[in-house]
Amino acid sequence: MEGIPLNLNYKVPIKGYEKFWESLKEGQVWGTSCTKCGEKYFPPQLHCSKCGASTTWFKVSEEGELLTYSIVKAKPQGFEGYEDYTIALVRTKEVDLMCWLSGEPRVGAQVRIGADGKRVTCLIK
Repeated sequence: MEGIPLNLNYKVPIKGYEKFWESLKEGQVWGTSCTKCGEKYFPPQLHCSKCGASTTWFKVSEEGELLTYSIVKAKPQGFEGYEDYTIALVRTKEVDLMCWLSGEPRVGAQVRIGADGKRVTCLIK
C-alpha cells in the first residue's frame, strides 16, 4: 500500500508567542522564565506549569553541548524530499532544546545555536 502525499502549510497564530517566531527570523532563539519561581522553558510557555505565574522572555545562549542526536533516514510525511538530516538535543546554560544539527555529530561536542528563520539550528564547532 502506498502512502498518500500530504502537504501542510501552517502558521501558529497563538497570541503571545510572536516574539519566538520573530526571533527565529532574526537568527535568535528565545525561551521564557517564570516571574515567580524562575523556572525556565523551551519551547516557551506563557504561564508556569509549576506555579501558574506569568512568564517573561529571555534570549537562549548561543552555545551549548550536544547531549544526543538522531540521524533521520525514514522521513515523516511532508519531509520525503529532504536529504537525511540530524536532529539533536543540546544543553545550554538555561535550557535543553532540540535543533537541526549541521556538522559531524559527536556527543559532548560544543555547538553554536541559532535559527534559519523557521527552526532552531545548531552547528558543531
